[in-house]
Amino acid sequence: MSRASIAADWVGCVIDGRFALLEWLGGSGSRGLFRTELPQPVTKRAAIKLIAAEGSEADAYLAGWAKAANLSHPHLLRVFRSGRFQIGSTGLVYVVTECADEVLAQIIPVRALTPEETRQMLDPVIEALGYLHEKGFVHGHVKPSNILVVDDVLKLSGDSVAAGGGVRVISQAPSIYDAPEVARGATAPATDVWALGVTLVEALTQRPPEWERGTHQEPVVPVTIPRPFGEIARECLRRDAERRPTLREIKARLEPSRPIEFPGRKVEKAVVEATAPVAAEDMVEGPETDEAVPVKKRVLPLVVGLLVVVVALAVWMVRRPATQSAAIPGTGLSAVQSGAGSAAGAAVAAEPSLPVKGEVTQRVAPEVASYALKTIHGTVAVAVGVSVDANGDVTNAELKSTGKSRYFARVAMEAARGWKFKAALKDGQPVSSVWMLRFKFRQSGTETSSVEETP
Repeated sequence: MSRASIAADWVGCVIDGRFALLEWLGGSGSRGLFRTELPQPVTKRAAIKLIAAEGSEADAYLAGWAKAANLSHPHLLRVFRSGRFQIGSTGLVYVVTECADEVLAQIIPVRALTPEETRQMLDPVIEALGYLHEKGFVHGHVKPSNILVVDDVLKLSGDSVAAGGGVRVISQAPSIYDAPEVARGATAPATDVWALGVTLVEALTQRPPEWERGTHQEPVVPVTIPRPFGEIARECLRRDAERRPTLREIKARLEPSRPIEFPGRKVEKAVVEATAPVAAEDMVEGPETDEAVPVKKRVLPLVVGLLVVVVALAVWMVRRPATQSAAIPGTGLSAVQSGAGSAAGAAVAAEPSLPVKGEVTQRVAPEVASYALKTIHGTVAVAVGVSVDANGDVTNAELKSTGKSRYFARVAMEAARGWKFKAALKDGQPVSSVWMLRFKFRQSGTETSSVEETP
């Protein structure tokens, strides 16, 4: 079962008579991940993972997912349902979970996390792992692709947990995230600590540490990693599982109040200020700077000038005739302007065949998570084209420019669908129109603008 066949042929299928495969999210080989929806009465976005498996292998997956469904922690991805299904001659098992908005593995190729963001990533991951270890489980697959954001909350995937102290069957060659003892089938909290150390290095450097599994050397942690993260990673990546720190020791090491002694090594205290949560996927389109001029000096002359213009305009409006004719260049026609008319009304020609532009009557600002805004360094720009009917309602929205961010593109699209308009007029009758809506996301907030393209 190849990725191409899954993506091309399986979208649109319905699994177990209730879970429609709505969108391909990724996968490879005998695995595939799709977006789906939980059935009525409450429709909810979800993800469904399909794995080609039969016999004892399928039984093992289902047993693990059944246990995971009974786990509950705010930083652990929820497991809703699992089961078996047959497509043609292929036997499958499936698990339905919460659907992530962002994945750490999507961010790291774009940029490394800052120390502050890394600190905020570690806290919920350590809490989720601590909960699993207390319940007698190990995660077994801690890595960036399993660290996710769901509704502004960072979570660890919950569908791969296994009983601690058991034997893990390795179905493929071990990766850098697998501790040395995993090759022997061992599963213990210390194996999660190793994987956490690898993930920590990768988050800060955009690549996992270098390591030759066949040697007796430990992974190389770059000396450029700031404290205390470098020290924590080195202790997590000890080949001897007994010398790795516990989660409690790692958490204490992140606290600035006191030093902590790891097994085999004493580490000095270091202070890390944490102010920003884990980053959402965004692509910087360029920093924006402002002149270093005091705000009062720049704004005061502008305010005074505006007041003078407003007073002069008011006097002119009172003294001018109630109506007046203005020539429309190049037409030989004239337009009648009302003294009480708006700027838009002043542009209306007496000739009925000339179209009248529409107006925006309701702007909907995108709902952006605070963690996402804090990680923008410059501006993320998204453009959405919308079709508007004669009633002024949006009938279709289409992304024209995504700003290379799935997250900001999605919130911009959701906002665009809620905009309202005063319909354009042609021959005195309301007609449909096409608008271009632009959203500029910055740390300070979101700016919106609009241009009517037709008629």
